[in-house]
Formats: sequence, C-alpha cells, structure tokens
Amino acid sequence: MTTTPATYRWRQPRLARGWEPVQLIGRMKILAARDGIELPKTYVLIRYLYLWEHHRADLPTYVASLLGRIFDTPNPFGTGPTTHLPTRAVRTRGR
Repeated sequence: MTTTPATYRWRQPRLARGWEPVQLIGRMKILAARDGIELPKTYVLIRYLYLWEHHRADLPTYVASLLGRIFDTPNPFGTGPTTHLPTRAVRTRGR
C-alpha cells in the first residue's frame, strides 16, 4: 500500500487532472468572471496556491470557494463554510 506524502495532500486534486497552477487559475478566473468577481493578479493567485499546497498558509475564503466549485466539492479547502462570495475580491492599498 502506498500513501501520499502529507506535503502533496492539497496538490492531489490538481495533479490528478494534470493541471499546472496557471491552468487551475484560468479556470478560477472563468468562474469568477461569470459571478462578476474581480480576482487579484495571476502572480498573487499563484502565490496563494503555492503557500497553500505546501501547508504554509490558508486560502482566502473566496479562493477556497472557487476551488470547491472547480473540483465539485463543498468548499473542502477553506477554514470554514462559505456563505457568499464578495463582489470584489481584490485587496486595495490604503483605501
């Protein structure tokens, strides 16, 4: 019996589909655009995914919710239940 190392646990849904991080982010952007949500720049989303996949940080709720929809699961990646998505998910500096 083989087990998946803990470091790859969060990467498995993406890797099982053969997706690179940018491909996953592309799918996130398509869903967000349909919902009228403005996501941060791609490099910010790549950083979120990298830190999360390596168990260094939790995902923002709106990102976890999008991943739950992409992987067809009820928000398994967030720290709590998601009841709604913000209409604007971009952080603003100094505002």
